[in-house]
Amino acid sequence: MPVRNGFAAFQENFPGGDYTADEWEFIKAVAAYQKRFGRRYPTWREVLHVALCLGYRKVAAAVPIDAIPPTAAEADLILAARAAKSAVRTPNPEPKPAASRPDADPTPERESA
Repeated sequence: MPVRNGFAAFQENFPGGDYTADEWEFIKAVAAYQKRFGRRYPTWREVLHVALCLGYRKVAAAVPIDAIPPTAAEADLILAARAAKSAVRTPNPEPKPAASRPDADPTPERESA
């Protein structure tokens, strides 16, 4: 039987993909919303609606995202992502010359009459 990829496959296949119980509840709620209303890509308003239906409420003042330092696990993931990105960006030594096409010869042969 072929492997069936879904939202549950991310936890097993990727580092840092170990979700908390709250995150799983949210993922399942969004998946149920998508299935019920046929919305493959819900809008942010619809995502907020799902969160509110789960009981989430704003109880504290907003904090700028940059003000919260990353956790140790997030910092490790950031460093791993930067290392992987730099490994992919190897400098290209010399550009290869374009291959000449046989039908694009600038000096066509003349037929002798």
